[in-house]
Amino acid sequence: MPELSNTVAVVTGGRIGLGRALALEAAHRGATVVIASQSDAARTVSEIQATTGAAAEWVRTDVADYASVEALAHHVRTTYGGTNILVNNAASGGDPGRLDTTDPAAARRLFEVNVTGVFNGIRAFAADLKTQAAQGAPAHILNVGSEHSLGVPPHVAPLSAYTVSKYATLAFTDTARRDFTGTGVNVSLLAPGWVLTERVTELTDASPQAAGAILPYAQDSAEVAQLGIDGLLRNRYIIATNPASRAFAIEHAQAVIGEVEHLSVSPRG
Repeated sequence: MPELSNTVAVVTGGRIGLGRALALEAAHRGATVVIASQSDAARTVSEIQATTGAAAEWVRTDVADYASVEALAHHVRTTYGGTNILVNNAASGGDPGRLDTTDPAAARRLFEVNVTGVFNGIRAFAADLKTQAAQGAPAHILNVGSEHSLGVPPHVAPLSAYTVSKYATLAFTDTARRDFTGTGVNVSLLAPGWVLTERVTELTDASPQAAGAILPYAQDSAEVAQLGIDGLLRNRYIIATNPASRAFAIEHAQAVIGEVEHLSVSPRG
């Protein structure tokens, strides 16, 4: 029996890109998939149904609007009986550039989707996930971050607002893991590097310069999705997928540890 038989997976931003790949991977493993997207995801729903035989649906949702996400959770609860897997994937790439040059309006919208959207998903689906776990059913949150969740990648041109937002995804994961302790709800962070989504492929096809900067580090979206679902099922904390992330992520973690070690050891008593 497939690992996700008799489960319901909600994937935000599942129309295209890594979200689409994660939705397909969950369906291949037996899950009923609900795609939450502002844009029409009927084509992806049809693809899921044709290639996997799984049930799938698209629900128009703005993850930046809590009422919209709450309505999504209510719909899944009343239609399917609840949610077993929440994939907080919806994200905006924003404009390239440093924090001192980023357009404030563009940054605000990016944070609304990439940061507020993750909070809204966790908050709206928390009760349903806890109910599933209490009944002995699978209950997982997969926050889709990036290698930008692990530090500032030196092999990527400045995407500073995006980096900040994805670093926040690690904070959501850490905090949710504490907040859901003892409930049976597991929380993981997916942290890929460059992923060959439709948009990235269009960029590399159009620009030899972009191709040279991206392709040496890029992974196929289906590969990343497979690693993501594998890690989720193993209840891993951080699911880093790209070997190119290793060096700078370790360097960043060691720098943090080095600074914290300057603190004196508090006496016990």
